[in-house]
Amino acid sequence: MTHSYHTTRTMLIITVAVMIMALLYACANVVAPTGGPKDETPPRVIRSNPPNYATHFNEKQIRIFFDEFIRLHNLRQQMLVSPPLKSLPEVRIRGRSIIIDIEEELRPNSTYNFFFGDAIRDITEGNAIPNFQFVFSTGSYVDSLSVRGQVRNAFNHKPEEGVFVMLYDQPYDSVPYLERPVYLAKTDKEGRFLISNMADGLYLMFALRDNNANFLFDLPDEKIAFLDSLIRPEYFTAVKEPDTNDLEEDLQPAEGLHFVPEAAEAEDKAPGLPESGVAGNFYELFLFQEADTVQRVVSASLTREGLITIAFRIPYDSAHVREIRRPFDKQWHIPEFSAKQDTLRIWFAETGRDSLFLEIRDCDRILDTIARSTTLRARRDRREADTIPAPLAIRATYRRATAVPFFEPVGFVSEHPLADIRSEKIRVLMHDSINVETGFHFADEVRRKVLMTPLPEEGSRYHVEFLPGAFEDIFGLKNDSLHFRFTASTRENYGNLIIHVELPEKDYQFLLQLLDRDQRVLGEKTLLDSGTYTFEYLGPGSYGLRLVHDKNNNGRWDTGHYLKGIQPETVTIFPETIQIRENWDVEINLQP
Repeated sequence: MTHSYHTTRTMLIITVAVMIMALLYACANVVAPTGGPKDETPPRVIRSNPPNYATHFNEKQIRIFFDEFIRLHNLRQQMLVSPPLKSLPEVRIRGRSIIIDIEEELRPNSTYNFFFGDAIRDITEGNAIPNFQFVFSTGSYVDSLSVRGQVRNAFNHKPEEGVFVMLYDQPYDSVPYLERPVYLAKTDKEGRFLISNMADGLYLMFALRDNNANFLFDLPDEKIAFLDSLIRPEYFTAVKEPDTNDLEEDLQPAEGLHFVPEAAEAEDKAPGLPESGVAGNFYELFLFQEADTVQRVVSASLTREGLITIAFRIPYDSAHVREIRRPFDKQWHIPEFSAKQDTLRIWFAETGRDSLFLEIRDCDRILDTIARSTTLRARRDRREADTIPAPLAIRATYRRATAVPFFEPVGFVSEHPLADIRSEKIRVLMHDSINVETGFHFADEVRRKVLMTPLPEEGSRYHVEFLPGAFEDIFGLKNDSLHFRFTASTRENYGNLIIHVELPEKDYQFLLQLLDRDQRVLGEKTLLDSGTYTFEYLGPGSYGLRLVHDKNNNGRWDTGHYLKGIQPETVTIFPETIQIRENWDVEINLQP
């Protein structure tokens, strides 16, 4: 009886256990674990050796401990040390800490700032400690002065990201060429910078887009900016903004902090300082590239029979060529200058010579002498090409999908310089039935562009027919039959921009430039006095304005030169976008 009771009890316990396990298994398969909320908290420093902002530092190693495992992201691109070391220190991860090994001797009585950007991140979600800094002093106190500001492009005023702003305590003119800076920072996406933990004194401020990462201005294509006078850092109080995660007290300043002078309000300078300078303790620098004055010929090649193309290193002033072995008795070539004045095309027909020996000059200086064949060696069988010459290509200067402006001559461009126009082989019809008496004349000395006159009538439809042989180029090629159709626009298709300008009293002229949304110049007016200026016949769209202070009255914007103490010419950007509509006038006031 007892045995049966114990057996039944054991079976009951086993059955209940199996049922509980089955229930747990079923629940586990029906309800998937959520994993909890996503980790969005960056790593937190729990301690360091030495402490952040320590004094009397004389060690060779720094170790910083975090509350979770971390990784380093783009450390070499983001890490800055101020004052700069000869080479970045080795930084390695050990457990939940990083170890910084310092191999070189540090300056005595100096405050060092190791800026990590957002390179330190957790290994799970990649949350970064923003703008993390580790600061220590080799002396008895940590310097607490700062400077701040912004770097913008000198010509278009766009913020310059990734530019080094460097300060020197030996403010002689050539120091950016020879010495590494005492303090430095790197601009953010808005071009802004902050250099903190500085000692009191007068400093030369210099900005550099450092193409070879050596903190020296030693390449001709490196862009720079500088202030005309020395600067003195100030004491700024760290002010915490709302909704900022607290970090260790010894890690300030960090994310969510901005700086204001203790004794004055720090207001950001309004856009458009006329020159690199300071306003409200906010330094603004305008980045530029010095003009390269070393001219030379980059290449010279026979690009096709009858055409030699010469490329120059920098824009030329007055480029020309001459035959030096056997000078021609008459003009043997047609020079074509590029719009940017960096390329010269030499067109020539039959010269009766197998080769040319050319001297290339810019102004009165000989740049190069070259020998070039006058014919190309064929790489394939050209018998068919020789017996059936290609027709001369002619294209219209207008876009086919848009109406042709009624206020501009209609233009056509030949692929080669033209020798002749036969007007009897050209027919122009208006509305497909009315013959129009027209004329065609060359618009350039190269004789490649041809303009039709008179101007088209508003709203009229045109059909231009070029019969075979209407155009003949210097190589004897003629056009095939060509047809061009277009419709002329009307005044109602355009708007006008009327600008009332009040200029400052200056002894130089101004250049008022109309810009499209990509800041390309659509039109320009030279201003000598205050007054009203109008850009007529503007298509609907968005426009901008730029005013160049043309201080040397040469009709263009000029860059600066550091050693000569020349800042780039001042540019004033009209801050608002101007909307032009059809058949509408827009009036604005402009006061630089």
